[in-house]
Amino acid sequence: MSSETVKTIGGKVHFLERIALTPNSTLHVRLLDVSLQDVVAKELAVQITPNAEKVGLNFNLTYKHADVLPGHTYAISASITLEDRLLFATTQQHPVELGVDYVKEQEVLVSLV
Repeated sequence: MSSETVKTIGGKVHFLERIALTPNSTLHVRLLDVSLQDVVAKELAVQITPNAEKVGLNFNLTYKHADVLPGHTYAISASITLEDRLLFATTQQHPVELGVDYVKEQEVLVSLV
């Protein structure tokens, strides 16, 4: 059994368009280290939720506390897909402060693409 400390950050993804999600939509939410420019962001956690139109757009990302480095910048990225087609995605960085005792529930906006 591992003794690594893990933390969870949760919230909800939402969009402004007043439309229903297509059946078989999939929600993808990622917690990323976006500190370095011109480099692919390091993924700390991911949640993939199939049938998002039925189960909702809530998320809980569990990450290792040891992966949180002082001075680094972290963000949540979200998208909604149908098969391999992107329907919605975050278009602005959604920063989140990690390494603190309490992280409030996150509200992540995605836009129609």
